[in-house]
Amino acid sequence: MADLLLIRAHNGDGLTWKFVDQTMVGYKIVLDQPPTIAISDGDIWQVELVNTSSVKGKRQKIATVRLVAKVQQLKAWEKIAELPDHWIDPVDLKCILTWLHSGTDIILIGPKGSGKTSLGFVIARTLGWQDPYKVDVYTIKRTTDLFGTDAAHQGSTLFVRSGLLDYIERAQIALESGLDTHFLVILDEINRVHAKVNESLHGLFDDTRQVTVVTTEGSKTIKLPPNLHVVGTMNMGAEYLGVHGLDEALKDRFAPVKVRPMPVDYEVTKLVRETKVLEQQALAVVKVAQALRESATGGQISFAPSYRACRNVARLLNHGLDLKTAIIKGFLGWYEGELALDPRGEVAQPNTEMAKAYSALRMRGVAQAKDLIQVAAREM
Repeated sequence: MADLLLIRAHNGDGLTWKFVDQTMVGYKIVLDQPPTIAISDGDIWQVELVNTSSVKGKRQKIATVRLVAKVQQLKAWEKIAELPDHWIDPVDLKCILTWLHSGTDIILIGPKGSGKTSLGFVIARTLGWQDPYKVDVYTIKRTTDLFGTDAAHQGSTLFVRSGLLDYIERAQIALESGLDTHFLVILDEINRVHAKVNESLHGLFDDTRQVTVVTTEGSKTIKLPPNLHVVGTMNMGAEYLGVHGLDEALKDRFAPVKVRPMPVDYEVTKLVRETKVLEQQALAVVKVAQALRESATGGQISFAPSYRACRNVARLLNHGLDLKTAIIKGFLGWYEGELALDPRGEVAQPNTEMAKAYSALRMRGVAQAKDLIQVAAREM
C-alpha cells in the first residue's frame, strides 16, 4: 500500500484543500467522494492518493485522494502556512515557527533590504504576540549598554535602565501573572556585535539564559523568561565585510534561516497593489532591481535596491516621470561616478561603480546602453 499523504483544509470562499507534503505542492486536490463529517479550517487529514491527472491544454495538475484519518488538532501556530502581505518560503516559515515555539532563538540571514527586520514584526503580529523590541546591535559597546547606562545625578552616579530591560521585566511579570502572551526581541544586525560584547552574550542564549553585568549599583543578573524569544538579523555577502562577526560559540546558540528574495511575480503583484502602477511598469522596475541585486551579490557594486527602492521608483512613475528617468533617479543615483559616453558610444569612465551598475543591466538585456545613458546625461 502506498504511503499516506497529508492535506490541509482551507475555508475561504468554499472548502478547498492543499497538500502539506512539499513534493505534491502545485496539485489541485479533488476528493474521490464528499466528506461525511464536518471539516474545519486548518484540519489536516491523512489521505490515500487515488490517481493523478491533468487538464487537457492546461498546466494544472490534479490529484484525486481519499480521506483516511483526521490528524490530531493542531495548535494555532501550526496552522499558519503563509504571512499576510509578506512573502516567505513555506518551509522556512515552518522552521521559524517551530524553533520559536520550542524555545530556540534564530538568526535571519540575507542581504540588506530583504525584509529581515520587518519579518520579525510580521511574525509577532501574526502570532498575536506583543510588539517586538528592536535593538540596534552596532550601538552596543559593552554588554551593560544593553540593559542601561551610568548617569550622573546630584553628585552621584546612577544606573539608568534601558528600554530592553523594561521589556524583559514586562515579559517576566506577564509570565508570573499567568498571561498567555509572548514577547520578541529583535537584535538588528547582530553580525555587527562588538568584539568585547560577543563572548559575554553567550550566557543569554545558552540553557541558563542569563547574564550578570556590573553597574555602579553593583552586580545585576538579567534572566530571559521562557515567554521571551530572540530573533537576530544578519547581513551576508559583500555587506558582511568589515564587521566584527559572530564567534562560533554564539553561532551555535542560534538556528540560521536564510531570507530568500521574493519571487518576481510576487514582487510585481505587491508593487502594483501598493503603488497602482501598471503591471508592465512594475515588471520593468523589478527586472532592473533584480539585475542590480545579482551584481551586488557578486561584489561588483555596493548597493542592491530593495523592494523599498522599487516602491520609490514606482512613485515617480505615478507622478509623470517616464520609466527610464524614474529608474535612473531611483536606482542609479547611489553609485559612484557619472554616466557619460566616449566617442565610441561606450561608458567614458568604465572603472566607476556607475559604469559597472549599467554594465550589469546591459549584460542581462535590461536596457540599451546608448539610449539609457543619453537620457541620464540630460537628467542627472
